[in-house]
Amino acid sequence: MSNDTIVAPATAPGESAVAITRLSGPRALDIASARFAGRASPLDSPSHRILFGSFLSRDGSPLDTVLLSVFRAPHSYTGEDIVEISSHGGAVIPRAILEELVREGARPARPGEFTERAFRNGKLDLAQAESVAALVRSRSERASRVARGGLGGSLSRRIAAVDAELVTLLAEVESRIDFPADVGEPMDGAALAARCGEIASSLREWTARMRDGRGVRDGVRAALIGRPNVGKSSLLNALVGYDRAIVAETPGTTRDTVEESIHVDGIEVRLTDTAGARRANDRVERLGVERARVAAEVCDLAVLVMDRSAPVGDADREAAALIAGRPTIVAWNKADLAESGVDAGNGANGANGANRASALATEGTLVAEVETVAVRAGGAESLRAAIRDALPIVLGGHSGDEIAPTSARQEELFAGAVASMARAEDGLRADASYDLVASDLSDARRALGEIVGRGVDEQVVAAIFSRFCIGK
Repeated sequence: MSNDTIVAPATAPGESAVAITRLSGPRALDIASARFAGRASPLDSPSHRILFGSFLSRDGSPLDTVLLSVFRAPHSYTGEDIVEISSHGGAVIPRAILEELVREGARPARPGEFTERAFRNGKLDLAQAESVAALVRSRSERASRVARGGLGGSLSRRIAAVDAELVTLLAEVESRIDFPADVGEPMDGAALAARCGEIASSLREWTARMRDGRGVRDGVRAALIGRPNVGKSSLLNALVGYDRAIVAETPGTTRDTVEESIHVDGIEVRLTDTAGARRANDRVERLGVERARVAAEVCDLAVLVMDRSAPVGDADREAAALIAGRPTIVAWNKADLAESGVDAGNGANGANGANRASALATEGTLVAEVETVAVRAGGAESLRAAIRDALPIVLGGHSGDEIAPTSARQEELFAGAVASMARAEDGLRADASYDLVASDLSDARRALGEIVGRGVDEQVVAAIFSRFCIGK
C-alpha cells in the first residue's frame, strides 16, 4: 500500500476562504497534471513551486481557479512527491476536487497516513510524529510551543544522548562476557553502578517533568465548588466574559456541570461550574450533586466559593470536604454586600470569617484567599490573578517549555527504562552475572528506542497513527 498515491483534505470541512487538498505518492504529479490547466505543468515544475491555473472537471470544464504547490521527493513532508491544491473553501468545491482525484487513481488516505509515511521514510521519528498530533490538538499557546519543541526533536535528542551512554556501558560489560581473557583490568562494578544510578535518576526526573507537563498539554481543570447561591455561576460568567451559565436568585439553579475554558499565561484553564453542594431532595438534584462530587475529585485546582456576607455553615463545610487534598483557592464572593454593611453575623464580615474559611481547606492545600464581586465589572480579576499564581503549584516544579509532549505509551516506556537501569545498578553492586546486567541495560535501550520508533511493534505504530486526523 506504500506504493499507492493517497489523497485527503488537509483543511477542516466547512465554510472557509480556502481549502487545501493534499496528494502524496509516486503518481501525485501525474494525477494532478491530468486535472490541472495552467501555463506550466506540475510534471515540469521544480520542487517547492506554486502554479496558478484551473482545476478541471471530468468533462474538461473549469471547476475552480486554484493554486497548485509542488513538493518533489525526497524534499517533502512525507519524503514522497506531494501536490497540494488550494481552492475556494466550502463544501461543494473541495469535495468535487477530491472525487475527481480519486477517479484519476488516488486512494483516500487513512487517518494519519501522511505522517505515517513521513515516519516510515525517515523524515520523522515516532516521538516527533506524536508531537505532530499534539501540535494539531493543542488548545493553548504554551501547549503549542511545547509541541513544536517535540516536533523539532528535543525529546529525540535527549534519548539519543542517553542511548549513547548506555552503548558505552553495555560495551564495557559485554566485553567481559565475550572476551574475558583480552580485558586486562577487572571491571569497576561500583563505578559502573554509580553511572547506572545517575542515568536512572536522570530518567526519573525526566518522567516527572513529563507528568507535570500534562497540564500544559491538556489544560488545567478548575472546579468551582460551594453551597447553593454563593455565586459560582456568576463567577464563571465573569471569568469567561459572557453569560455561559444561567444565573438566578433562586438557590439550586445549576443542576448540571457547565464547562468553559479561559487562557491564563498561555495555559488553558478548563473551568467547571457545579451544582451547589447540599442534601438533594429529588433525583435530578441528586444527579447534579453527584456530578459536582466527580468534578471535585478529578479537578487539578479547586475554587471554594464562599458568601462573604454570610456565616460559615455546615453546607460550606460539606462543600470543602469534597475538595480535601486539592490545591484550593477560597473565593469570598459578594464582598460588596459586606462592604455595604450586610452581615449575617458570626464574624463572616471580618478577618475571623476569613480565618475560618482557611481552616475549611485541608491543611497544606490552601493556595490563596481572595474577595470577589462577580456581578461587578472587573470583580473577578482577583480570582483570575489567584489562578495565575496557582498554576506553577498545579503544574509542578517542572512546568517550563522544555517539556516535550508525551503520551501514555511514552510514559510506560520511560518507566520500563528506569526499572531496567535500577536492576542493572543493583546487579553491579551485588556483583551479579554480567549476562544479567547486560540484559538489563539492553532492556533499557530497547524501551528508549521504542519511544522514537526503533524496534516498535507494527500494531503499535498503526494504533498511534489511527488517532490522527484525516489529511495529517
